[in-house]
Amino acid sequence: MKALLLNQVGSPYELSLEEVPVPVPGPGEVRIKVAYSSINPVDFKFAKGGSSLALPHVLGIDAAGVVDAVGPEVSAWKAGDRVITLNNLLRWGGFAEYVVVSQDIVCAIPAHLAFDAAATIPCAGITAWQAVYRKAHLEAGQSVLVNAGGGGVGGFVIQLAKALGATVYATASSEPERLRKLGADEVINYKTENVVERVMALSGGRGVDAVIDMVSGAASAALLPVLRHNGHIVCVVGRPSDATLPPWGKAISIHDVALGFAYQHGDSENLRDIARSGEFMAKQMADGQLDPMIRQVIPLEAVPDALRAAEAGQNQGKVVIHIADLP
Repeated sequence: MKALLLNQVGSPYELSLEEVPVPVPGPGEVRIKVAYSSINPVDFKFAKGGSSLALPHVLGIDAAGVVDAVGPEVSAWKAGDRVITLNNLLRWGGFAEYVVVSQDIVCAIPAHLAFDAAATIPCAGITAWQAVYRKAHLEAGQSVLVNAGGGGVGGFVIQLAKALGATVYATASSEPERLRKLGADEVINYKTENVVERVMALSGGRGVDAVIDMVSGAASAALLPVLRHNGHIVCVVGRPSDATLPPWGKAISIHDVALGFAYQHGDSENLRDIARSGEFMAKQMADGQLDPMIRQVIPLEAVPDALRAAEAGQNQGKVVIHIADLP
């Protein structure tokens, strides 16, 4: 099979398109013939800093395609099933024609959902789902600040929060109209405006019930002042130190979303929970209630340049990777 091999980790990292053997599913595993994958920040982060990876390695946390083969002790899946999956970061991933994964983290997708759209869901979409539903517990009438609304996770958070009936504020330095179409009530340009002051003004001094941050621990800490009493801050990339939260204050709850590390620190039920949320997102998307936000479709050989563009902050929405044409 064709696979994009990571041969050297670091700065610069080295990737090459090569022919490698097709993997064989073991007990409790399925093999997926990949139609599309997509670009996520975790891919270039592991390319730069994945010192624990056994090289060569295949990146690609997302995969959408059809089940091609099943290993022993698999009864829930059969060849031809249309699926998506969130790959184990420490095993060979979706930047290849085939990928082998645990049966527990495979998500069925509707027949009328295109594979390119479905490939946007596993990492970005399920991260957004966990942030909104599992962590922030957003409800109708509440308010949320989405920090970095222009990316894949941020765009899905905006859509999910608006669908729940929340007031949505989002930060972005460009394309505010696109974010408004996704459901943002207000878009704050973090390069030209003071985000804390702007949120407090927009909220009439009340602040917001939740902040969902896709930037850094420092960014999360800087946004703590906009939270209301009993507010939630959901951190996708780094978290503020507990020392920044004095006792007997606003009783803020800090949450992490570390989706891919369910493989290392979770169990089968955690993986099945991820799969269930992926199926929810796939149904919503198939029914036209979620925009996959596809900005560009690229071939596998264009992935190295796309990863470097993502690293430079040049991507908005989702970049998907066409690997094979499947029915």
